[in-house]
Amino acid sequence: MNSPKLILYSLLSTLPFPKSYIGKIMLIGFIGANVPLLVLVFYSLASGEETGFESVSKVLAITLLATAISATFTLYMLYSLFSPVSLASRTLRDYINYKTIPELPTQFTDEVGRLMADIQYTVKNSDEIIQSLEKSSMTDYLTGVYNRYSCEMRLREDIARAKRGGETMSLVMLDIDDFKLINDNCGHDNGDNCIRHTVDIIRNNIRQGDWLGRWGGDEFILMLFNSDEESSVKIMERIGLALAESPIIAQQSAISLSLSIGICQYNGEDEPSTLFKKVDIALLQAKRRGKGQIVTYSNLKTYFEAES
Repeated sequence: MNSPKLILYSLLSTLPFPKSYIGKIMLIGFIGANVPLLVLVFYSLASGEETGFESVSKVLAITLLATAISATFTLYMLYSLFSPVSLASRTLRDYINYKTIPELPTQFTDEVGRLMADIQYTVKNSDEIIQSLEKSSMTDYLTGVYNRYSCEMRLREDIARAKRGGETMSLVMLDIDDFKLINDNCGHDNGDNCIRHTVDIIRNNIRQGDWLGRWGGDEFILMLFNSDEESSVKIMERIGLALAESPIIAQQSAISLSLSIGICQYNGEDEPSTLFKKVDIALLQAKRRGKGQIVTYSNLKTYFEAES
């Protein structure tokens, strides 16, 4: 993309001479400095043999006028010729302040042309590297879902939004039953395959707006929006059934997977740490009850109250 301010620079770049950017500046300076002399010579030739004070006055007036016009023209031309430098500087500031990717021209071959091309290349590639690093810092390397840090961030954001808008949502915490035995008996490679397979099954059975994150090891966090505990249980039952029906084949044997699941519906008041503690308690009780169990915090709370 060429900025309108680069018109003069583009025109000068089409000339066979000079090729360098400094040469273009010297050419404009030379023309600007010699215009008054050329005007004076042209006037002298055109006026014939006229002499005297009136002739000298005319010569001085014309010379001064030509000098003023030439200086103005030269300054404007130099200002226009420096537009590529200003454009390059502005695009760098825009990227630093607003992360705007520049669209500098890359076809020019002189010094400032190469400067614009180098800035375009450097900023674009730097931005791709930054985005890649940001993505890697936000996602789990094995599964591509959110990592623990990202889960904590999303949980805070979702709770803040739910407090403002009164949205219904349920937090789910789950882990793979007997995952340590899978690693010990089948190897860590098959253990990694089980984790990836579990993530794929969950992703295929939740809605687009819901999100999944790996909390650590074989433990995952799932946020279900517009979902109370009852509907969340149905979703997790569907996920558990899909997982049971698609075992992992390892060492010529099938590994059947099941999940222990804790669910807690957000009550509109809890802070992220409180909500997490509740769903963690529900998951702990699910694991204590055996494989493939689903425990909701509200039922668990009722149970504890009855016991007390």
